[in-house]
Amino acid sequence: NENIRVLCEKGCKIRFDMRAENGEKGFAIYQNFYLSSSYTIHINDYSGDAGDAMRYQNNYAFSTKDKGNTEKAQRLKGGWWYEDSTVFCHLNGVYKPGTNDAETVNWYPWREHENLASVEIKVRPM
Repeated sequence: NENIRVLCEKGCKIRFDMRAENGEKGFAIYQNFYLSSSYTIHINDYSGDAGDAMRYQNNYAFSTKDKGNTEKAQRLKGGWWYEDSTVFCHLNGVYKPGTNDAETVNWYPWREHENLASVEIKVRPM
């Protein structure tokens, strides 16, 4: 996270390319992305066909099993920017082919909690 924070200090564009287990592809682009102290995510200006899942993570600090929203990080078995209520995406989830639950690598607006086959995240400084 520190390398991304430094790279995107002045703002970045970020793109998420996802592939479902059936081969279908989806993407989400955010024109404005950066990380502040405690790796708090700031992300907005969505476009794409996968749905705006990251808007729910906006302004949340990165959580791990021992820092931040520890209950969610432990329950969902991975670090992420967890919001207070439900999980709208979890790209550090557990890879569990053929499953559909919040622990998996998922992007809820596009495929709900269906495990995704792959995800690529690309950032570009402004």
